[in-house]
Amino acid sequence: MEISDETLENLQAKAQQGDLDAQYELGWRHAIGMGAELDDALALDWIKKAAEGGHALAQNNLGARYYSGDGLEVDILTAYLWFYRAAAQHDRKAAKNRDSVFRQLSEEQKAKARERLGPEFGPRG
Repeated sequence: MEISDETLENLQAKAQQGDLDAQYELGWRHAIGMGAELDDALALDWIKKAAEGGHALAQNNLGARYYSGDGLEVDILTAYLWFYRAAAQHDRKAAKNRDSVFRQLSEEQKAKARERLGPEFGPRG
């Protein structure tokens, strides 16, 4: 993702109005400290909002954070679910992540994923 030249104030206004791209960019800026205060908690808040709103890059990023434990407790089932949502929007990196994590899920975790996602879950290979 390329960081835009938009001012932080403009991004914040757009993000607060529900603009998913602005939410994600604001999250990224806070995560890396580029043009915004380095603040991982605030970064995670904005990334979660964008992910919950359906932003594929944010969903993949959130899945990666759940997988690695970056700012969150490690939870590979939740990581899989976020990768699945992003992959459903044709995010190729998320599809690779989804398929990789799927192979690591226990049978119990796969059953939980199936309950949440229906029978179409799993790798797409």
